[in-house]
Amino acid sequence: MAKRRVAVVGAGMGGLAAALRLAASGFEVSVFERAAAPGGKMRQVAIGDARLDAGPTVFTMRWVSEELFAAAGASFKDYVRVAPLDILARHAWPDGKRLDLFADVERTVDAIGAFADVGEAHRYREFNRRAKQVYETLELGYIRAANATPLTLMRGAGLRGLPSLLQIRPFTNLWKALGDYFHDVRLRQLFARYATYCGSSPFLAPATLMLIAHVEQDGV
Repeated sequence: MAKRRVAVVGAGMGGLAAALRLAASGFEVSVFERAAAPGGKMRQVAIGDARLDAGPTVFTMRWVSEELFAAAGASFKDYVRVAPLDILARHAWPDGKRLDLFADVERTVDAIGAFADVGEAHRYREFNRRAKQVYETLELGYIRAANATPLTLMRGAGLRGLPSLLQIRPFTNLWKALGDYFHDVRLRQLFARYATYCGSSPFLAPATLMLIAHVEQDGV
């Protein structure tokens, strides 16, 4: 039986991942890229003799890549070297104030307490807990679903998880939800950056995006 043929347009991360999955499933795959080399958001830009990375500065959700490589019969660690970060992100304001977020939750709690106050530190801990809950609610029925729909979301949550679905707040914008946890506007600004990851605005993007806080906490 002849192999089924598939054309993938674009050799960025998405295109290459799709091509790898398809090839591992028995398809004959051709990848087309208009640039001189693969890359997309992982491309390099030449400036004089220097080559600068033009894509993401950090790497999260390592399990996605590990499963992708495993599907092709390979090991992610044999091809990619990663180094876990102790400081997840560093933030600065015009008045000279700075705040680091750490891989260690309690270090972040202490840092926020010193930056703002104890109340904000306690609210961060609650925010972090809720972010994890939102992620876990969406993981099976949405994040890992091949064709996510409201039905797959409900199936993934199960009957016991239905109350959790009501707490992911898809109809509340991220900025408003952050106001429930942080009274210091600087902290709202800081965590509102999660909307910009997908090119959106915190005033328009759903509060569900707070799950990125857990993704970062799980390893950068």
